[in-house]
Amino acid sequence: MDKLAQPASDGTGIRQLDGSSFLTVPQLAQLLHVNEKKIYQLAGVGEIPGTKVTGKWIFPRRLIEDWLLENSHGGVMHDRLLIAGSDDRLIQQLCNLAASDWQQQALISYSPTGTRHGLRMLDTGRVDACFINWGASESSARRHMGLLRRYRNHQSWVIVRCLQRKQGLLQRQAATEYETASATDTINRLIGDTRLRWAMRSDDSGTTRLLEDLCSVQGSSASALQTSIWCDSETAAAAALNRGHADLCCASQGIARDFGLHYLPIADVSLDLVMSRKSYFRTLVQDFIARLLDNQTHQLAEQLGGYSVLPASQLLTID
Repeated sequence: MDKLAQPASDGTGIRQLDGSSFLTVPQLAQLLHVNEKKIYQLAGVGEIPGTKVTGKWIFPRRLIEDWLLENSHGGVMHDRLLIAGSDDRLIQQLCNLAASDWQQQALISYSPTGTRHGLRMLDTGRVDACFINWGASESSARRHMGLLRRYRNHQSWVIVRCLQRKQGLLQRQAATEYETASATDTINRLIGDTRLRWAMRSDDSGTTRLLEDLCSVQGSSASALQTSIWCDSETAAAAALNRGHADLCCASQGIARDFGLHYLPIADVSLDLVMSRKSYFRTLVQDFIARLLDNQTHQLAEQLGGYSVLPASQLLTID
């Protein structure tokens, strides 16, 4: 094993203990000048990035470097906010406005990866916060809690409830054969029509989760639908309909209006913001949460259509 006195080859100032990309508990304890018991304590409560392999803790060297930087003197990365998760037009525009206001003072980045992919990134410390939606609003509190408990670091997370949006099925044009049917009957018939082509999102997205719930009512599954194209966003799915690549997709009411598509309502969905307790108290995070509730956001939500901004954010902890 190399001695601790040898500097890291990448210039970070962190001493390399060997050539591996991972550190063991004894190596990390030596690096941080603490005893091994302290490392186990930090890892057990999710305070330090690591994972168990065959029952033993290992720690990715790159994430440890990021963790040290973030926790040094208030964090040298205090001037950036990385957000992942649900694909949403209102959130995208809010991030754009924040980026414009902050200018060179801070960086904000929004990556609409889908709910579960975003949570995986949050769990491994690659992003600071994640927007999630996982089904209809009336059951979202229970569902969101159940979803978050699947991730290793969930006990160190908090949930900020702030937004809702209307979600439904989008069609290129209304099906004339269903004109006399109710909206519910029309949706059921559309889902059961094997001739129709669907623009689908990944299984990580809340949009697909909602569609899966809809199919399950009929004893079916979203995987049984005829998928003609896979899309990485609701905008891409709506564009696929306009180009004639698909007949149906699941997306928000605002997207339907923007693309001139026929809209059949399914449910309201909640957009919750998830982050660690420590991140919640950061200045940039508090500024962004304040933006979610201000008058400009209410006006923007009304312009986009199909959104509800809660009068005050609700902070929830995860047991």
